[in-house]
Amino acid sequence: MAKPATVQDESWSSKGLGQREAISAWRDWAASTIAPIEVEVFDADAFAARWESHGIGQLRLLHLHAPAQRVTHIGAEGVAMRAAPSIQLVYSREGVLKTRMAGRSFDVNPGEFVLLDNTRFYQMEMDTEHECIDLMMPQGWLEKYLPDPGALLGRSISASSGWGAPLGALIETILDGGLDNAPLPRPLIAEQFGSLLALATGMEEGEDMPRHRNQLAARILRRIESDYADPDLSPELVADQIGISKRYLQTLLAASGTSFVQELNATRLERASDILADPRAGNLAIADVAYRTGFLDPGFFTRLFRKRFGITPREWRAGNAPQS
Repeated sequence: MAKPATVQDESWSSKGLGQREAISAWRDWAASTIAPIEVEVFDADAFAARWESHGIGQLRLLHLHAPAQRVTHIGAEGVAMRAAPSIQLVYSREGVLKTRMAGRSFDVNPGEFVLLDNTRFYQMEMDTEHECIDLMMPQGWLEKYLPDPGALLGRSISASSGWGAPLGALIETILDGGLDNAPLPRPLIAEQFGSLLALATGMEEGEDMPRHRNQLAARILRRIESDYADPDLSPELVADQIGISKRYLQTLLAASGTSFVQELNATRLERASDILADPRAGNLAIADVAYRTGFLDPGFFTRLFRKRFGITPREWRAGNAPQS
């Protein structure tokens, strides 16, 4: 039996609904689709809204016509996450989006966009009716084009000038009905979004981006230095705690000519060599030295030690023993 086709396009309007029913439907849809957000409508008696949803490969583009309102997302902590975690591109077509996030307050004006992480705090306030686009992108997909989306949060970016203009043109073409007669399949259009977003945000890097990457790499190395003895220390664990992907963690270290495993093993072996050279640890078994420095397999530890220092741990200890 053939599987049902994936729903590509949907729409909704408050027209014909009672005000209370319409506002409730609007809030529930936003919380389950965009993020678990609180929506405060400024004029409930005049509420009118509508949305269209378009599937574009792995992406979903939401076209919103909304009243004056305030939306607040307090982040994943303490909140039952109903919407799937994603990075969202919110583009203003009409109306100003007054935004607070990442410790900053700024406006997203018509023709500009902002990137949001729907697992982190943000607040948007719109004093008037507005039209905007919310492009929802899975983080794993986006990282093929933007290795570190988190570095671009908390700022407005132009989609009407410079390298942002082609991205804005693609959005406007889709809103004008371009998906109905697109010359490419929707998954390929999604790839165009990724490439054009990389161009648009690449012009925003300036001097802060390399500094940010260096700071992240330094945090990774500090974590290895402090927690090398933990046998469960892994690139996945550190990447998750820092708030980046494992792939981007590997990219950061590769740019410095190293890797997580290489740095972790080097740190463990250096600490092991210190213990073996310490007369106070002379009665400590070689296996215990391995365990104390994060190695679960003493044989593997010995092989790595010999490869690193040219002699076995036992020979290293003997060579550093005090002369009688």
